[in-house]
Amino acid sequence: MKSWVYRMVVLATLPAVGMFTMTAGFAKVVAAEAPDVYVQKLMKDAGAGNGSALWNALPESYQDDVHDVIGEFGEKMDADLWNSVFKTAGKLVKVLKDKKEFILGSALTASMPAEQKDEMKKHWDAAVTSLDTLVSSDIKTLDGVKDLDVGEYLKGTGDKLISDLVAAANSNPDAAEGMEKFKKAKVTLVSQEGDEATLKLETEGEEPKEEKFTQVEGKWLPSKMVEEWDDNIEKAMKGLEQLKIPPEQKAQVMQLTALADGMLDNLAAAKDQASFDAALQGILAFLPMFGGGGGPPGAAAPPAP
Repeated sequence: MKSWVYRMVVLATLPAVGMFTMTAGFAKVVAAEAPDVYVQKLMKDAGAGNGSALWNALPESYQDDVHDVIGEFGEKMDADLWNSVFKTAGKLVKVLKDKKEFILGSALTASMPAEQKDEMKKHWDAAVTSLDTLVSSDIKTLDGVKDLDVGEYLKGTGDKLISDLVAAANSNPDAAEGMEKFKKAKVTLVSQEGDEATLKLETEGEEPKEEKFTQVEGKWLPSKMVEEWDDNIEKAMKGLEQLKIPPEQKAQVMQLTALADGMLDNLAAAKDQASFDAALQGILAFLPMFGGGGGPPGAAAPPAP
């Protein structure tokens, strides 16, 4: 349970990865609200799948910082690479969606234990739908990333994504139980002095923990996060300065995505299990050339924002 509130809020700053946890509808809490009441509402909403609460929990200046990092990434990233990777990802999702029965009936899954295969079938649709939501969203092009308004993105794509993930969790008893515990977690005020407060956080089955919070622009945030925010933003900006992909590596990645597109097109064109298996065998025979699918020597996949 240690630092889980911290991790909750930080997730809101990862629009390409944490997208899969955010939705709209959390009303902003006025600055005068007590820290325990504020955090309790945040946890309840987040536990119910209302992940946009995490974005709204960030002060406006922090949101501006996140937008600055995303904008800088959009300027530094190679558009051809970004767009081609998402194009290939879109083709992969189509195969996963349209050829589900062929995939589950292929040699890839034939040796799986029955229980594992049943679990795969159970969660397949929800997982593929979530992936489809992400790869078909505004961030599928680099121009979309550059123009991204995180708050608006979460109200649209985030709302759809979190509903898919909640549906997947509801089919998984362990995940559903974890979300329920989080939603019912109890927050108690231990002490407060001005903009500093200590809260006790309790969830079922875990030892209570005390964590310090700091009020920033009317928002109560984990003190550790506040202390590290500026440094982390600075590190992120410096890291983006190194975001330069050599021409030879770009050529390798573009070649790899073109090959993947062709293979996925063959799988998508399969009309029966036999033709699908034949196309799949061609891919499996090809993968050893890339060290089991790791890519050609020296190739590097473009980093995500």
